Amino acid sequence: MTGAGTDSRSIVQAIVLVTAGLLFAVPLVASASFGFTLPQQGFSLEPIREAVADSGFALQVVQSLTLAVLTTVASFVLLIPTLVWLHLHARRWLPLAEALSVIPFVVPAVALVNGANLAFRVTVPRFLTSVDSLVPFYVMLTLPFVTAALLSFTMVLGEYVLATLLLHSTFPVFLVFLVQIGQDHPRAAAGLSLITIVGTLLLLSALTGPGLSRRRRTSRPPAVAAASSPNVRSAS
Repeated sequence: MTGAGTDSRSIVQAIVLVTAGLLFAVPLVASASFGFTLPQQGFSLEPIREAVADSGFALQVVQSLTLAVLTTVASFVLLIPTLVWLHLHARRWLPLAEALSVIPFVVPAVALVNGANLAFRVTVPRFLTSVDSLVPFYVMLTLPFVTAALLSFTMVLGEYVLATLLLHSTFPVFLVFLVQIGQDHPRAAAGLSLITIVGTLLLLSALTGPGLSRRRRTSRPPAVAAASSPNVRSAS
């Protein structure tokens, strides 16, 4: 009975994994097929070339990457000392800090931007005209994900609402422009979206791969680790 139950669980797990893989892979394959092909021509990069030509594409990508890096660094500089101090000297305030960190999930971006406009347009009118003004807003927006650097980084790369409400051009704004306004470039929008997803997955693999390998090495039983060491193999 135990063996049958284990086999049933394995079958169910395999079905779930295959289904999840298909749900994830099919849209990517469809985007690749639509974004990187032309009728009667097959594979082509021409739609992307036309979309990014003379459109400020490179500047918007650099701005998004810069905002992502600045937001991640600023979040760590702000929160790591704060969390250390709370754990060492004021543990009773930890529940309040955790509750405050999830406020961005409750407050809509529109309300945040309207409040910022009322506060800064009068006191510091030139602040919101700079694309760097998005950094403090993004720090607040990514608070629930810190200290997960990758989540903060990827969230900033895909954030659209705050950037467009504050009239700044970033990579997500460029993609939405291609889809909703620039109807002449739907293939380019699909292709660039696919490149963004694949790039994020590669970044995730690069950041988590070494940690997983190190964890597997440290979690091996002593006998297995000793048997696989170079000294043991050479002695045998």
